Amino acid sequence: MFKVQLPALLSVRVDRDYAGWKESLNGESKRGFPVFELTLVLALLLISWVAYKLYEIVPDSDETRNQLTSLKSEYFRITQVVQSNLDEMDGIFTNYFETKDANQIELFQTRAHEFQRWLEKENVEWKPLASISSSLLDNSSAIKTNFSFQIQTQMLPLLSSIETSLRTYEHAGLFLMNNAGKPLNKDRLSQREIALHHSKSRLLVLSRQARMRGEATQLLLAGTQEQHGTMKAAFKNLRFALLLVLVGLAFLLMLAIYRRKLAQSRRIIRQHSRRHLEQQANLDKLGHFGRLAQELAHEIKQPLTAITARAFTLQKLLPPGADVHKDVAIIRNELKRLDSIVKSFLEFARPADPRLNSFSAEEALEEIRDLMESQLEQEGIALRLECEEDLELIGDAHQLKQVLINLVRNAAESIQGSGTITLRARKENRLIHGDATEAIILEVEDTGSGIPLEIQDKIFDPFFSTKKDGTGLGLAISAGIVDKQGGNLEFESEPGKGTVFRIAMPAVTRNELHEQSSAH
Repeated sequence: MFKVQLPALLSVRVDRDYAGWKESLNGESKRGFPVFELTLVLALLLISWVAYKLYEIVPDSDETRNQLTSLKSEYFRITQVVQSNLDEMDGIFTNYFETKDANQIELFQTRAHEFQRWLEKENVEWKPLASISSSLLDNSSAIKTNFSFQIQTQMLPLLSSIETSLRTYEHAGLFLMNNAGKPLNKDRLSQREIALHHSKSRLLVLSRQARMRGEATQLLLAGTQEQHGTMKAAFKNLRFALLLVLVGLAFLLMLAIYRRKLAQSRRIIRQHSRRHLEQQANLDKLGHFGRLAQELAHEIKQPLTAITARAFTLQKLLPPGADVHKDVAIIRNELKRLDSIVKSFLEFARPADPRLNSFSAEEALEEIRDLMESQLEQEGIALRLECEEDLELIGDAHQLKQVLINLVRNAAESIQGSGTITLRARKENRLIHGDATEAIILEVEDTGSGIPLEIQDKIFDPFFSTKKDGTGLGLAISAGIVDKQGGNLEFESEPGKGTVFRIAMPAVTRNELHEQSSAH
């Protein structure tokens, strides 16, 4: 999309050169990420990773101590449970032989089963912990030494030994109570008594082992308490130091980026100022050239008028069929063409000041359709109108109609054979001269051959024309008229599919409509 926005159309090429220079500056300011900033970013990432790992290590250490504390408590609980259950079962066994009460047998069996269920529950709770600890061996050697190792080599075998001894004690005790006073082999009774005393002694030994292991674990925890506190404090201080380093590096990174961007901005401003001065000098030269061209056009127009008048008089004196008469006719035609060029150039160099008022876009387009529809139909071209209702814009209605007529004629010339030209009006929010505003868009769309890509950036240049007899000032004048009224003249074209010329003008606000209606 191309826009013409300079009041002086002779500066279009300079503006295009400036746009290319600005684009190159933007490309320069977006060069690769500097090495220094990249190094700071990598340092930030590395320190952040280390700090994160430190946060993982201390919780792992705390978790290990918690697990060892649980293990110590479990050892002491095993001692207490084994001792209390064994004392109770031994008392029931003794009472039976003193009282011969059969209920004592049932009570002995009930107590043994309760003890057995407690052991099974303990096995269920500690076996998964041993499995989890084994999966963490690669992550923490402390867990392997202090927790998983003790569970797998001490706790679980201890519970298993207690369960086996309890089962032996229960079977021996029940056998002796159920067969007391019966005529049995004394050897069998003796074996059962030996098994009973042996299993009881074994349970007492296992109880003492559990107490000793609990005390050993307690000593281990007490011995590492101070070391653990020191390590935890060291990790905390290290994390705080790393946090300060992260903040410092982040500040340094922002400062480096800010200084680099500031240096780039200053360089761009200096280059922009230098280029602006060069452009201003070029525009001054173009202004002098424009005034000179205007004066020259006036000087050319006066002798042209005299030559045209003398040629007309001379043609009247010559016989109609003579060769000299034909030569004079050709001279007059060329003089008319030269006069038309001078008039167009004067209009381009000194366009009339616009009279800005609000007017209806729909009425303006309907007037152009009524004016040109019949002529276009003779050429096989359909003229269509697509207009939203209640569209009011600010501008010189007469001058804008002349621009639209010129655009319609150009569109008709681009259509070879039959085709369609569409006049369209709509409202949208867009940028006009760099300001976002509510705008009325007037479009002239054709189904012609389109504008070749290689000349699309030249069509607004003065004296550039693809027509054999064209002056190359039509679009330049049209762009100047639209620009002087505060609008934009743009186009979009695709070779082989047609062209859309678009006039964007400021819309009339409700306050402006109210003021105008009050004035009338």
